[in-house]
Amino acid sequence: MTTPTTGPVRDLSDGTSRSVPRSAARLRAFLSERAPARVYVTYAVLWVLALQGTLALLDPGSGWRLGPALLAEIVSVYLALLFIRIVDEQKDLEYDRRYNPDRPLPRGSVKVADLRAAMALIVLAQLALNGWRSWPLVAVMLLDLAYICFLVLLERRSAAVRDRIFVNLLVSYPVQILLSAHIWLSFRQATGGGPVAAALTGAALCACTFLHYEFARKTSADRTPGATLYSNTVGLRGSVLLTVLCAAGAVGLALTVVRPWELHGATALAGWLPLSACGFVWGGGERFASLRTPTWPPGPAMGFLAWCYLGLFVAALAIVRPALGG
Repeated sequence: MTTPTTGPVRDLSDGTSRSVPRSAARLRAFLSERAPARVYVTYAVLWVLALQGTLALLDPGSGWRLGPALLAEIVSVYLALLFIRIVDEQKDLEYDRRYNPDRPLPRGSVKVADLRAAMALIVLAQLALNGWRSWPLVAVMLLDLAYICFLVLLERRSAAVRDRIFVNLLVSYPVQILLSAHIWLSFRQATGGGPVAAALTGAALCACTFLHYEFARKTSADRTPGATLYSNTVGLRGSVLLTVLCAAGAVGLALTVVRPWELHGATALAGWLPLSACGFVWGGGERFASLRTPTWPPGPAMGFLAWCYLGLFVAALAIVRPALGG
């Protein structure tokens, strides 16, 4: 006996079939606004290429390759960056309702359910991307994603983590460390090289590069009560000093890795490229010192990060000459 299809069941089916594309459309609009591909993809590409290039320079016999494994690692890091952005949007919802009501989540153009569905899809994608390579890659990535979620609970329960900017940096930076460890493990999986000492050097270089951007974007000439600024805690001079020292540390480590003074011809020119990233520090500092911007301009700070990473990768290409293929 055939059971007739009733109106309510048909309506429910139609509603469900429409809800998925609507949710996908909301997510696309959200990511376009809050995690633009030109920024997030560029950061993922340069981070992976620069760190693996650093590892190859420190271990030139590793047989570094530009192939499917490297591409999978770039996609994996990009998805992790999206996961961070999605979690941060939910974590900051109450704050944004008060101070940033025009952002997608508080204004209602995307729903919490949409974001949590995207988180679940990212986890599944990470399992697929890393599972075919090795279980340590899966373990480190899942640990990183779990720690990102743990930070939400930690900030809600700890006033020190929530309100003290250096404490917050201390407990949140392991997210970056775990991603650098993942890039290193990917390199080891693909080449068998990359000793721990090289990994530590590469992680320190990436830390200095990222922290230049982090300190720069939260350095202001004005003391703003309640604002999350490093200059509010250590003063303007202290915050500027941290910004400049991190850039100097990144360039110094990059030159130590590349050793351009030992190179010749076009290879030497490629080797000196990371040093030219200092131009972004000078440009940002000059604009800030002349008070043309109330805070250290984020454009030059991001430019320093991108150019330093690009310079490292170009130097690695010129010196190591990686093979193409899987």
